[in-house]
Amino acid sequence: MNRRVDLPMITIMLPVRNEERFIGQTLNQIYEQSYPHDCMEVIVTDGLSTDATANIVRSFATEHPDLAVRLIPNPKRRSSAGRNLAVQNGCGDYFLLIDGHVHITSRNMIHDMVQLARKHDVRVLGRPQPLSPPDISFFQRMVALARHSPLAHSQESFIYSDYEGWTSPISVGVMYHRDVFEEVGFFDEAFDAAEDLEFNYRIERQGIKCFTSPRFTVNYYPRDSFGSLCRQMRRYGYGRAAFIFKHPERMRLETIVPAGFVVVIVSLLVLGAFWQQALVVLGAILAVYFSILIGEGFRLSRRHGVEFTVLLPAIIACVHIGLGLGFLSGTVRWPVRLAEKYIRT
Repeated sequence: MNRRVDLPMITIMLPVRNEERFIGQTLNQIYEQSYPHDCMEVIVTDGLSTDATANIVRSFATEHPDLAVRLIPNPKRRSSAGRNLAVQNGCGDYFLLIDGHVHITSRNMIHDMVQLARKHDVRVLGRPQPLSPPDISFFQRMVALARHSPLAHSQESFIYSDYEGWTSPISVGVMYHRDVFEEVGFFDEAFDAAEDLEFNYRIERQGIKCFTSPRFTVNYYPRDSFGSLCRQMRRYGYGRAAFIFKHPERMRLETIVPAGFVVVIVSLLVLGAFWQQALVVLGAILAVYFSILIGEGFRLSRRHGVEFTVLLPAIIACVHIGLGLGFLSGTVRWPVRLAEKYIRT
C-alpha cells in the first residue's frame, strides 16, 4: 500500500517494561486515532519484560495488519535506550513519545499535532500530562489532586497547564522532527530517569522552542499506593541528581529542598540519641511542616470541591521524602557510575 505523501510520517515511540495491564489499551487508543494508519508506525521497545507485555504486542500486531507495529527488544531495559532504539529504527518525519500506561484523551490528538506543526512550522511539540484517566481509585484521585499543589510539583513545569502556545520544551516536549536528533543527539542512556528532562534541556540550549496545547493531552495513571508512589519519586529524585550533575547551571532551590529536609530530619534523629534538645527541635520542625501540609490539603479540597482527607498532606510528604532520598542517592552514586564508565573506556 502506498502511503499518502501529503502528510508527514509519524513514528510512535513506545518504550515499555512489564506493562501487560495497560499496553493493550494504549495500542488500541493509538489504533483508533483519526490520523491515517498508512502514515503511522508504532515501535514498541520492550525492556525484557517478565510478564505478558511482548505477547500482547505481538498479538495486537497480528490482529491489526493495517497499522505497522514493530516489537524491538531493549536489552538495556532503560527507557532512554528504548527511545533511542525507536529513533534509530523508525522512518518517521516526526517521532512521538507515548508511554505504555496512559489514556489518550482525543482520537484527533495526532491529527491536531500534525496540523499545528505544519501551521507554525514547529519542530518540537509538547502536551499536558495530567493524572486524571478514567476509572481510578480514591487513592489515585488524591495523588492526582496533591500533585497539582505547588508543594508537590515543579513550578517550572507545564504538564498540568492548559496553556496553548510557545514555551520551553523542558517539561512538555514529546514530539520531535527527525532533524532535532541530528542537531542535539539522542537520549542519554546513562539516565534511568529524567532522560526526557535532560534531552529537552539540550533542545532548549539549541534555541529550539516548543509548541504545547491542551488538544494534545495524554492522561497518566497515578501510582496506587504509598510504596509505589515513593519508589516513583525516588526515581525522579535520582534522575534529577543525575541531571544536575551533568548540567549544574540548572540547579534550582526547589530541586535540593527535599534532600535538605531529609538530611535535617535524619541528622536531628541521630543527634537526639546524644542530645535530647535535638528531638525538641525536630518536633518543632515537624509540627510546622505538617501544619503547612494540612493547610495546603484544606486549600486543595476547597478549590477542587472535595472533602478534606489526611491522605492529601500524607501524599505530599511522601513526594518530598521520595524526592529527597532519590536525590541524595543520586548525588552519591552518579559520580561513581561516571567514574566507572570512564575507567572502562
